[in-house]
Amino acid sequence: FLIIPLRKSGALRRIVNTTCIDLGIQCLLRTNHWPFGVAAMALGRGDPAHMGDADDGIVDAELIEGDVVDDLEGEDPEYGSEDDGADGDDGDEGRVHTVLEDDSFHCFDGHQDAIVSVAWNPARPDVVASGGCDDTAFLWRVGQDAYEDSAGSMGTVELGGHTDTVAALAFNSTGNMLATAGMDGQCKIWDVPEGRLRHSLEGSGGALQWLSWHPRGDVVVAGTDDCMVYMWNAATGAVMQVFSGHCGAVSAGCFTPDGKSVVSVGGEEDASLRVWNPRTGECSLTIQGHPFHESGINCVALHRDGSGAAITGGEDGCVCISNVSTGRVAGRLTGHEDSVEAVGLSPHLPLAASASLDGKLLVWDCGSLSARGACEHPSSITRMCWHPTEPLVFTACLDGASRCWDLRTGSCVRTYGGHEDAVQDICLSPDGSMLLTGADDGTARVFKVKP
Repeated sequence: FLIIPLRKSGALRRIVNTTCIDLGIQCLLRTNHWPFGVAAMALGRGDPAHMGDADDGIVDAELIEGDVVDDLEGEDPEYGSEDDGADGDDGDEGRVHTVLEDDSFHCFDGHQDAIVSVAWNPARPDVVASGGCDDTAFLWRVGQDAYEDSAGSMGTVELGGHTDTVAALAFNSTGNMLATAGMDGQCKIWDVPEGRLRHSLEGSGGALQWLSWHPRGDVVVAGTDDCMVYMWNAATGAVMQVFSGHCGAVSAGCFTPDGKSVVSVGGEEDASLRVWNPRTGECSLTIQGHPFHESGINCVALHRDGSGAAITGGEDGCVCISNVSTGRVAGRLTGHEDSVEAVGLSPHLPLAASASLDGKLLVWDCGSLSARGACEHPSSITRMCWHPTEPLVFTACLDGASRCWDLRTGSCVRTYGGHEDAVQDICLSPDGSMLLTGADDGTARVFKVKP
């Protein structure tokens, strides 16, 4: 019998899946099918699996075959000893774990639990932030040891106050403020580099899934699991708009590159993309139904050229190319066999990419809407990001490794090792020379992109 906190449909869903594999439990569950909160899973060989409320012990749902991601061969009835697999046996069957030498040049270990969000300051390339399941975020300096304060310069600053996982964080365009979004429903604004709390912004109380800064102004938007999108003035703490219209969790979103619109997508029970007018709060455009997504949408990315080109990835493995200016759906792309966790459009080439729990990074030609190739991984992919100036894509993987792919050839040009558990988030420094990763092992690591 296993008690697992189900607090996020994205990164924490992957953490739960990882935990199940590590314990040798018989099956993996798609936890995004279930309400947020604490749930219990009873798994027995040959017995039906149930989920219920851990507080009162009531079993309120039975898991059916369609909810099983994989069937693992574990020790029965015990999970086996801690040494299983240490001598070369497949004690971690069902999950390929890459054992690599640690080639990071900085390791931050201030967190007490898994790290699910990382961010790089766009104006101060030595300042980064990380947020985790310990309900805490940190501001820290690359190349400086944890908690060290040298000659009055900024050392490590702990940003407390959240009462649940810090699911997302980001710096504003000038780098003087950091926003943290928590599963406790709060968005907090911090001064950088001091780490002083400027405002604690509250909305409906629904868990915050993501946040995004205006490309130039001190305005931040965030989406909740109770169908809402909030927009705040980060300088004053005032609510500027509340966007209402989704009928399910708002799983991802962002400002358009010109800052004149907000784009959001809905997860399970919604499956829509909506464009909002920040001045009026009205929904100016909705993309929903055939030929768009038929199930929940996990992620969205816009092209930075302002053309309106957008790519979205869904829970059913579907990828859609559309235009948020016209509402036209250019194509519905298939090729993944599991949930798409991250998508992106190349800044310079007519290419798109999608990363999935099926372990594939698919590269798409935006002109022909056809797949140019598949970059195979030994385990599920959790995140991806594009290099700002080169045709390179970086991926984070459940096997504990991050990888750099050259999309011109489809080859893996480098693998970054050091983490002892699944990598949950990655980002690049503004100049693309360094890679920041956060993982389930509670550490954040910094790598040089090129050795």
